[in-house]
This record gives sequence, C-alpha cells and structure tokens, in this order.
Amino acid sequence: MYNRNAVKSYERGRVLHQKEQLSDAERAYKKAIKINQDFVEAHGNLGNVLVDRGRLKEASGAYRKALKLLPDHPMLLNNLGNALQLQGKNEEAISCFNAAITQDPDYADAHSNLGNALRELGRVEEAITSYKSAIKIAPDLADTYSNLGTILMELNEVDDAAINYKKAIEIDPGHIEAYNGLGNALSDKGEIEKAVASYYKTIELDPGYSEAYHGLGNALSDRGELVNAIALYRKAIEIEPGYIEAYSSLAKNKKFLEYDDDVRSMETLYAKERLSEKQKIRLAFSLGKVYEDLGKYEKAMEFIIEATRLERASFDYSISEAEDLFRDIKETFSLKFFSDRMTVGNADQTPIFILGMPRSGTSLVEQILASHPDVVGAGELNDLLDLILKLCATDSSRKFPAFISDLDSGLFNELGKKYIARIRNHSKAAKYITDKMPHNFLRIGFIKAILPNAKIIHLTRDPMDNCLSIFKNYLSSGHTYSNDMTELGQYYNLYLDLMEYWRNTLPDFIYDLSYEELVDDQEGQVRKLLEYCNLAWDDACLDFHKTRRVVKTASNAQVRRPIYKDSVKLWKRYEKQLQPLIKAIYG
Repeated sequence: MYNRNAVKSYERGRVLHQKEQLSDAERAYKKAIKINQDFVEAHGNLGNVLVDRGRLKEASGAYRKALKLLPDHPMLLNNLGNALQLQGKNEEAISCFNAAITQDPDYADAHSNLGNALRELGRVEEAITSYKSAIKIAPDLADTYSNLGTILMELNEVDDAAINYKKAIEIDPGHIEAYNGLGNALSDKGEIEKAVASYYKTIELDPGYSEAYHGLGNALSDRGELVNAIALYRKAIEIEPGYIEAYSSLAKNKKFLEYDDDVRSMETLYAKERLSEKQKIRLAFSLGKVYEDLGKYEKAMEFIIEATRLERASFDYSISEAEDLFRDIKETFSLKFFSDRMTVGNADQTPIFILGMPRSGTSLVEQILASHPDVVGAGELNDLLDLILKLCATDSSRKFPAFISDLDSGLFNELGKKYIARIRNHSKAAKYITDKMPHNFLRIGFIKAILPNAKIIHLTRDPMDNCLSIFKNYLSSGHTYSNDMTELGQYYNLYLDLMEYWRNTLPDFIYDLSYEELVDDQEGQVRKLLEYCNLAWDDACLDFHKTRRVVKTASNAQVRRPIYKDSVKLWKRYEKQLQPLIKAIYG
C-alpha cells in the first residue's frame, strides 16, 4: 500500500492533468514519488505529463522507472514506445510496441502505434498490416483510419485512402487530419469541388491548420485560379513561416517580376542551417525558378545545380539500369512479336496516348485536345503501368517486359478491355479520352498489343531545351536519371533510340508532333493534330488557355496562358554551365 499523503498528491496530479494544468500536475506527481519511490502509477502518469510538455527524454526515463517496478506492463511499454517514437527512435519504439502486443495481443493502440513507427522507417506493408490489426480489434479508432488513409495516399491507392478518411470522419466528425487528408485524396481523384469543401471544413475546424490552406491552394491552382491559389500559399506561410512546400507551390504558380518580399523570405529561409537536405533541395529548385523569371540565369543555375547535387547524392543509381530496360524492351517487342500477333488486342478506339519525355509539351497538347467537345483530358494516368504491375504480382518471377511474350493471345484483348473500363471512369460518353503519362513511351509496344487502334501522339522537343527543363524542375520519384547532366543526356539518347525503334517496328502507329513547330505555327499544327485524331475543327482548341478543367501536372500554370515562345532555345542562356549535358547528348 502507498502512503496516504502520496496517494493524495497523486490524485491531485490526475485532476490537474485533466484540467491541462501541466506544470502543477508534474509537481504533484513528483511529490507523490518523493514520498513513495515505488509509486508505479505516479511514475507512469509523470511520463504522460512530460510527453504533453514535450520533454520526451525525461518522459522516457519516467516510463523506464515505472517498468522497473512493474516489468512487461503493456500500457507502460506502449507509452514508452510513443515517447521513443516521438524522438525518432523508431527501432527502439518498435521493440516496445511488440513487447506490449506480446503481453496483450488485443491491445489495439499498440498495434496502431506500431504502424506509425513502421511507417516512419519505410516499412509500408508492415505498417498497413499493423493498422488493419488495430482496426480489427477496435473498429472505432478514428486516428488509425486516418493514418491508414495517409499511408495509402503515399502508395497512390487514392480510392482506398478516401474510404479510410471518410471512416475516420464518420467516427469523429471533428477529425481535422482526416478532413485534410480527404481533401488531398479527392483532389488527386480530380474531384476538385468536393476537395475544396473538405479543405474548407478543415479550416473551419482549425483556422490555423497551414496544410489545409496549402492543399486548398493546390486545388484552386489545378482549377486555374492562380491568384487565389497564391493568396492561400501566402496564408499557409504566414501561419508556418518555414513551410517549404508552400514556398515551392508559390514559386511554381507565380511569375516573378521583381526582387520582392516573397524572394527575400525564401532566401532568408534557405540560409538557415536547420533545414533538412530535402527541404534545401525543394527550396533551391524554387529559387532557381525565381531567378530565371528575373532573368538572372547564372544565379538561377547555381541554385539548380546545388538542388540536383543534393538530390543525386540521396540515392543509388546507375544508367546501366536504364540501358538494360531499353534493350529488353526492344528484344521483347520485336518485329516477330507483332507479326505473330496480328489479330490480338481490343479494337476500342477511345484512348489517345500523349507521350514523350517529361517537359516536352505533353500537358500543352492535352489541354489543346481537351478543349475539343469530343475529348476528355484524363491527365497522367497510372492505369497502363498498373495493368503491368498486377500481371507481375501474380508471379514473382515475372519482370517487364520479358514476360509479355509468354502471355496467351486472348489475354491481350482482356487487358485492353480492363484499360478501357478504367479510363471510362473519367467519362462514359466522350468519343476520346487522353492519357498523357509521358513515360508511356516505354510501353508503346504493350499499347499496340492490347489496343491496336489507339492513337499515339509523341511530343518531340529540342534535346537541350527538353533536358534543361527536366534538370531545373523538381520531379516526383521515378526520375532518377534527371539530377546529373551526364546521366540525363545518356538517358535522353536511350529514349531517342527507342523512339526510332518504335517508328521502324510500328510504322504509321505514332504521330510525331514538334513542340517548336506547334509554338511557331499553332493553327497549322493544331489542324493537323485534329485531323490525325479524326476530330472536326473547333476554335476552342486555339483558345485552349480559356478551357476550365483540372490540370494536375507541373505545367498547370503554363497551360493557362496562350502559347508563348519564352522557352524555345532557353538553354542558350545556360550554355556555359550545361557543357556536361551537351557532351553527353552530342559527344
């Protein structure tokens, strides 16, 4: 039994803690412990107060003292795990959570917290399993549903993410993170009006939630409301002055005409030592864009080179990986492959694939076509790649592209049907639906096999301008070739060689469209483009920048403007710094 005065002080600590009078609660718990050194509950609750006060190292010590008195107690193990996880000590935290679960397999919070630690370490599938275990035990854990939604977003499983966010909101109608996450999911799905409503609800619940202003800004940017988007980015930065992503979005959407307060703020933030490398990379790319807008090209390239240097140092990559893939594609999709499969595939003519290297003009061409009443622009779709990945998932030995040769001929028709069913989610009635995933140039042979009547528009661009645009922009994961000039030039040549292979192997299947010719002769090139697509002339295709549609790419701001020639031969401004790229492309 504990000393009566110790118990009295402990109970007072609990009341004060409930009232969020944390410093007083801390003193009360410490007084109880001073009277009774073995007061395990006081040690444990002191740990809870210290967590709430942000003193995580001290909290860990309090929990450890409690565990010495009461070894293997699941709640104490779980609480120690939380304190360690908040300190970034995820491996230690996982040991605690697993120990708690060993003691109590039905401890839902421990399963959920284990998921959080696993996610921090990139052990995504294990994290998902932990979250689902927690939900199975306790179906009313709103935080767990929300966290599961977030991890599914990271895996691009947007539909499932939205379902989990909605479940979290159903359980807890005031769940701020779930509303914001749902906004992100709906925005990714192209359901912009619903996304905007979800962001506004987040802001209603917490007017100081900076991420909601940023997400709302992105949604409005996708919708073409750039002025309103910029105002929202500034609001997010006002709330959180170090919000790097908001600065990146601001820089992308704004045309800088002078050295203003936005630039000063970005440079001040960039100079701070506490920035992580990832933050420094994003901000350096943004400052590169700022100084290019201002016509200070040498300074712009200094920032760009620093950004790409840091990014390239963050992962292992060899151009030989790309060389092997490109070689295997040509070996698999041979003339014999197609001659043996003259009648395979689905005859549907709905898809128009717009492809080429990133930053080659694919967004512009999709915007032009999507301005036609018979065309719906679906944006960059993962559907084709998902079909391939699902085929690989059925047999771990399957690797693209080699296994394609072993598929039964009848399966090509089924794969074509599945692809059509997926893109029809974007429109049931449109005559044509565009898919502008640039790297589908790797899958032209697969497209021909499953959809022989599809149309393919290949954007070509001056190699130096194209590579410069890739190099100076922050691209999402999957573009590992883009951060070193030599590797970028080598990859670009592999791409050129593959496109020449496709033209020779599949004559008349690909329509080449020059970005420079489109910029120089808009009406003439658009007429030819519409003729290739079997579309009647429509003046709206010349006024594409007035078309109100969602555009979710790095070029969403550019396609809101009439065609401009600023970026043609832009590489000449950087010729001195681009020598490694010139040598890699031209030898």
